[in-house]
Amino acid sequence: MMAYINSEISSKIRYINKLKMVNPVVANIARNLAEINIIKYITISKDYIKASSEITIGRIKIPITKNYHSTAVGVSLILELEHKIIQFYEINSPVKGYGSKMVDAVILSLPDDWKAVVVMDWSGGFWEKMQDKYRKLDIL
Repeated sequence: MMAYINSEISSKIRYINKLKMVNPVVANIARNLAEINIIKYITISKDYIKASSEITIGRIKIPITKNYHSTAVGVSLILELEHKIIQFYEINSPVKGYGSKMVDAVILSLPDDWKAVVVMDWSGGFWEKMQDKYRKLDIL
């Protein structure tokens, strides 16, 4: 069951692949990401969530989450729902502080028996700081 989402937040969220039902944890993550003022676009599929301040140009609008993008603040998450794992795939924040806010939004959405993981860490220390803050975060 999804909790109430106000219209300003729900207008940022787009569902693809004709999702009939959204996992409540995924809905909470999307809601928390939408509450970050700079995040304007969120896409949810059965396999991932992408959230960003910018989208690609063209017919298909995709939230920009590429590392080292000069202006887009965004995060891409791989959903491993059957294992109760959320994987941070890409995260970018040229604006100081928003990387931490996006991690907070995800981690604070997770029930006690869920984990978040980082498979590839090229951050130069960011993920270690986040791991010190959150016991639910594993760096592989």
